[in-house]
Amino acid sequence: MVDTPDQGMIVRLTTNQALERMAEDEVLAPRLGPGLAAVAACVRDALHRALVEQTSSAPHRFHELCRNLALTDDSFDRLGHHVLTALLGQRVGPDALVRVGVILGAVRSRLPGAGRLADTARPPSDPRRGNGATRRYRPVRVPEHLPWPPAWTCTGCGRDWPCPTKQSQLLAEFGGPRAALAVYLGSCLVAAAQDLPALPPARARTRFLGWLPRTRQ
Repeated sequence: MVDTPDQGMIVRLTTNQALERMAEDEVLAPRLGPGLAAVAACVRDALHRALVEQTSSAPHRFHELCRNLALTDDSFDRLGHHVLTALLGQRVGPDALVRVGVILGAVRSRLPGAGRLADTARPPSDPRRGNGATRRYRPVRVPEHLPWPPAWTCTGCGRDWPCPTKQSQLLAEFGGPRAALAVYLGSCLVAAAQDLPALPPARARTRFLGWLPRTRQ
């Protein structure tokens, strides 16, 4: 796909806004240190892939940079939060948000210690194991209305997840339709698409992202 002026501007604006947020983040900024310029290049590359090339492949140098900076899961989540928050303001739509979320998730999955949260939410008698996105976001104590892969039904009511009850809970837990919630749901969408190959992509997007309230500026 040709890089149009609008797409190129969105990439530049999002990168600049995300970097400003990172530089003001009292927790993240010290970890990035002099590597902030390199982070900007990686973020710009990732956004270009998602918005211009419309692919979800993570830049290899992004993996290397995060390892060199010794970023933890929490630090990278803050980085991803700033990127997605800046991107949300550009109103690029759910498809682009999911692609960026997939790229960020792929980089995060290769951080040291990623994905080691114990899968204790599933009853011991069930031999199935959830995928990485589900394990990452599932807490140790089992609340109601959790996703149950590979069918992706709700543990609380048996309906398709996220059920109406869980949708309300998610909005309350994340403080509204924020970037972190879009990243979470995007990761779940990708994981569900792998578990449910017969689920039409348009229906999957509507199920996982279509219910989110639209933000107003």
